[in-house]
Amino acid sequence: MTIKLLTAAGVLFLTTSCTKSFLELVPQTSVSEASFFLNADDYTKAVTGAYRPLQALYGDAYVMGEMRSDNTYYIYNTSNRGGQIVDKENIATFTDVAANSYVNNKYVNDYDGIAKTNAVLQRIDGASIDASLKSNLKGQSEFLRAFYYFDLVQYFGGVPLHLKEVSTVAEAALPRSSAADVYKQIIADATDAANLLPATQTPKGQVTKGSAKMLLGYVYMTLKQYSDAEKVLKEVTALGYSLLPDYASVFDPTNKNNAESIFEVQYLQGTQGLQSNFAYQFAPGVTDTKTITGQTGNSQNIGGWNNPTDDLIAAYEPGDKRKAASIATGYTDPSGALVAQPFVIKYLHPHAQFNNTNDDWPVYRYADALLLLAESLNEQNKSAEAIPYLNLVRARAGLTATTATSQTDLRTAIAKERRVELAFENHRWLDLVRTGQAIPVLTAFGAKQKQTRSYLLASTYNVTQNRLIFPIPQNELLINGLLTQNPGY
Repeated sequence: MTIKLLTAAGVLFLTTSCTKSFLELVPQTSVSEASFFLNADDYTKAVTGAYRPLQALYGDAYVMGEMRSDNTYYIYNTSNRGGQIVDKENIATFTDVAANSYVNNKYVNDYDGIAKTNAVLQRIDGASIDASLKSNLKGQSEFLRAFYYFDLVQYFGGVPLHLKEVSTVAEAALPRSSAADVYKQIIADATDAANLLPATQTPKGQVTKGSAKMLLGYVYMTLKQYSDAEKVLKEVTALGYSLLPDYASVFDPTNKNNAESIFEVQYLQGTQGLQSNFAYQFAPGVTDTKTITGQTGNSQNIGGWNNPTDDLIAAYEPGDKRKAASIATGYTDPSGALVAQPFVIKYLHPHAQFNNTNDDWPVYRYADALLLLAESLNEQNKSAEAIPYLNLVRARAGLTATTATSQTDLRTAIAKERRVELAFENHRWLDLVRTGQAIPVLTAFGAKQKQTRSYLLASTYNVTQNRLIFPIPQNELLINGLLTQNPGY
């Protein structure tokens, strides 16, 4: 399996400064092992470095988080049938294999983050640094390790549980732990992180007490421990978060780390390699993007991904303000002709360079917390208590209060609300799996897709229990002989 053999130079990529207004993920320097982890600045830099894999992780997380679902699809590119193109399509159509590059990327990036956090956690208790800073840095590291493992266990099931820094090749090879043991460690790390972290951080962008409690809420919901989820999610509501009045402003890069943001992955446009490009991946691939993004460039081999499906578009109720803030109905081509191709605009904002944007990725938002809390209450037959939380989200979207009252109807209403509120934020696939709806919903969705898309083979959309998790990457099986493959792959 992929665990880096960490040296001082291998861990320390990034730095931060408390004089900055948000987490700064800019490479500054490297150090030798002899001078590594000697003072507070070293530990601060190492913890900041543990955030860096999030950028790579979320750069294409939509492939497994949204395209695997009924929310989005892809524009079939007949002129480019390259391996990475096909790899994305195969994930969307449930025909992916263990050699899929996006499956491999997720696995590798998660373990890269785990390796960086382990290097800190193995040393920080004995560090001679300020006690409050030590608690904060330890809390951030424990949150990040829990977060990376939560991502792994949701997508792959039980995985090797590395809790110490790997310094030899022999230490890198561990067998898979059970999913139950991985979840136990996630809960332990996230609980300790919630106790150690402050409610707010300087610089913004670092994880907080609310981030850790939100992670715990998701873990408990996944494990169907609804009373535990209710408790911790209610604690999130007491931490000062609020819904922004305007839905579109939540995603505006001029408004990063706002009052609704519980955790977002930081990106920075420019020449430092820290930019995002979601707007270009999600827009149609065209010879000139000027009329779509405001910047000139050829995106034929970049765009055409994560396009909203007709099924999702139909899920928005009349008058829902979120629809226009999330989806464009089409675009004007260079000749001035209107092309009626819907595409995602949630991450399309003014920027200075082609394929180089400043948009962060929202991981946890307060609206998400409210809907998750409503779900936890409803699953405990506390429907009357759940409804106000659901209605807070609906009201911001310009919608009237829900008419659902029974547990069954409210379950459907909450699921639908989560779908449109969190569209294109990588929640739909995991929500379907978590609630037991992935097989029936996506089997029906796949049948409709095959009726309208002649290039889809009969083998596509064979949505079985085995396909609710992804294969262990083939490269990892070759490296680590103790690993076993998931059934069906």
